[in-house]
Amino acid sequence: MFRFFVSRLNSISIALLILGTVLLAGCGGSSVPEKYKDVEIKPVKRSPSIQDADVHLKKPDDEAVVENADIDLEFKVDSFETGIQTDVPRADSLASSEKGQHLHVIVDNKPYRACYDPSKPFDIGTLEPGVHTVIAFPSRSYHESVKGPGAYAKPGYFEGYAWTNFYVKEKKGEKMLNDDKVSVIYSRPKGTYTGKDAERILLDFYLHNVELGSYNAQYTVTTAEKGTEIASKKLTEWRPAYLTGLPSGTYNVTLELRNPDDETESGPFNKTTREIVVKKNAS
Repeated sequence: MFRFFVSRLNSISIALLILGTVLLAGCGGSSVPEKYKDVEIKPVKRSPSIQDADVHLKKPDDEAVVENADIDLEFKVDSFETGIQTDVPRADSLASSEKGQHLHVIVDNKPYRACYDPSKPFDIGTLEPGVHTVIAFPSRSYHESVKGPGAYAKPGYFEGYAWTNFYVKEKKGEKMLNDDKVSVIYSRPKGTYTGKDAERILLDFYLHNVELGSYNAQYTVTTAEKGTEIASKKLTEWRPAYLTGLPSGTYNVTLELRNPDDETESGPFNKTTREIVVKKNAS
């Protein structure tokens, strides 16, 4: 009888140990390596608005077929001054451009290029024949986008941002953006963050034809070498976030637009990954 009791007690103890291990793994308690325990994605308020800041893409026209594969964009910008430093407290705590405020210009969902003088043609290089998509929106000197009512802009017209589809040499290919598809546009982070800039990294995006709420924008950070997930956050409001606590290393940052069923929304912009490098020591 005593042996039976001990045997039953041991069986219960083993079962409880297994259950505890499963629950711990399910909660993610043991899945993140110790060196990443302090990594956090924290949503923050938007910066003060810049009233009526608008961008209009004058050239090329929407649906245009251009014969020259070397493309220059032409912009019209209203109520937004490029080339100056954005004078708000947040600017001192984030990676910032010495050249000041600018436009983020995104071609075919590749990392953005900064345009500091939209009064001049902006060279985006040589493009392959077929369809191409351009998006442009104002950015503060510390790279937070100016979020106007632009979630519903029409091609080429200004409601905070500009976008267009055009063709090089021949009218072929599937458009990446259109009037009725919902999309999230990856903006930040990108590149290398060194020293002080690595302490607080800005996460930021733009919206196209969608409001957040039933939809959400989800950021996920993984190690570049092994793909270990170390942080993830769903944003149900259109605002930036800070990524903190990353030790030196190389990481992949993925932005997804998640639909009301919490699945990745279809579309070429709606799951984008960029590689970033963190160097805590400035040397």
